[in-house]
Amino acid sequence: MENGKENKSTFRKGIVWISPVTLALIGALLCKSVPDSLQWTVSIFLIAAAVLSCLFYIRIGESLVDLRALLSLSWLFGLGLANLRLSNMHEPWSDTSIFCFFSFYAIVMLSYEALRFIPKKTEDPSALSKEEKDRISRALFRLVPITSGISFLCFCLEAIKLRYIPLFATFTHAYNYFHVSGLHYFTFSSMFTHALTVLYLLYTNSKPTLKQKRILIVSNLFSLAIPILCISKLQFLLIFFYPVMIFLYRLRIRKLSDLPLKRIGIAAACLTVALLLAGVVFTARRNYPEGYLEQIFDMKDPDTPAIGQILYMYVSHNYANFNHMTLTLTEHAHGLRSAFPLVALTGLKFLAPSLAPPDPDLIKQELSTLTVIYDAYYDFGIPGVVAFSILVGLLFAGITRLKNRKESSNPISLLMCAELALYAVLSFFDTWFSNPTVWFWFAITILMYIYVEYQRRRGRS
Repeated sequence: MENGKENKSTFRKGIVWISPVTLALIGALLCKSVPDSLQWTVSIFLIAAAVLSCLFYIRIGESLVDLRALLSLSWLFGLGLANLRLSNMHEPWSDTSIFCFFSFYAIVMLSYEALRFIPKKTEDPSALSKEEKDRISRALFRLVPITSGISFLCFCLEAIKLRYIPLFATFTHAYNYFHVSGLHYFTFSSMFTHALTVLYLLYTNSKPTLKQKRILIVSNLFSLAIPILCISKLQFLLIFFYPVMIFLYRLRIRKLSDLPLKRIGIAAACLTVALLLAGVVFTARRNYPEGYLEQIFDMKDPDTPAIGQILYMYVSHNYANFNHMTLTLTEHAHGLRSAFPLVALTGLKFLAPSLAPPDPDLIKQELSTLTVIYDAYYDFGIPGVVAFSILVGLLFAGITRLKNRKESSNPISLLMCAELALYAVLSFFDTWFSNPTVWFWFAITILMYIYVEYQRRRGRS
């Protein structure tokens, strides 16, 4: 019996190392060798691989939100969708693009596994005293109104400075028009309010008082108002995303039959409907001229429903922008784009404008979203993508280990994992790790972690 378990474990470990490399090699060869008229079959292969890889990593990670599973589903599904090339703007992928797309996936997975060889510490949840648990609960509660209050105050200051509120504007505008440098980082820290509320309710030892309930409700309503007033689809998504990730992280899945499929299906359906409705309303309130989006998307089949065009381009055009960049880039930026968060957050961009990164090379200026590896290639080419992929794999593994060790004694580690889950789920959408806002959010999370850790240890001799 023991030998059987050992053999099964050894086989699984082997699959974990072999499968991402094999999948990447097969996917790259198919994209390169299959004729254009049959590339739809490659897309079917990639989408199927995305789903199967996701299920595999859920099983071995015993979590619905294993970071490897989320990245597999997001990245490979996105590749499959983009490879359909349903827009007239989308060109066949270059050899460089194919290599970068598939090597990123394989290297992240291998780097994740490499860190697992390092011995890890464990903590006994039962070692926490009642006093420590109470201090953790109080610390989480304090963070809710503080986060909400600062965010809403900064929103009001931005509205006063810019003299309009996007939701009530009568002119065409994009989300990034409503932006006051410096303040905006704090404004959109509002999405932490809802996640912190969930953490507090999960970890509190006692039922909240009436006063505490009122504070939680008001704080959450203020934070909910910000993305609606700013017409920000991403920020509206984060309101739901972080709390849902935190709930799912609390589930342990030892086998796929353990999944509460009915409840997950109902929750997923409700969430999808809510987000789609919000997307339609937010898009309408940006006051685009009639036919504007259809003209921008330039689909091969102009009769494609508008919602289908939006969803397809939301995912696929980011890969097309990367491919376009590899075909047209004449000189690398040598770190200017990747280092921009440091330049922006320290104010160096005002003192030394030459440190500002070059503009991304886009097919259309209106479609400006990029993949997570865009800046790495823009700065250093293929070596940059390889190095970046290693760092992402190590970061995913390191934060997962921290969460497993500190989940009971410091719940903010769950929030850290929820943030990385967002970057894994939307790996096709943005550069993330060279985005100053992401660095700011993660710095805020680290400060919250330190605060909760300090409060937990405060009563110790």
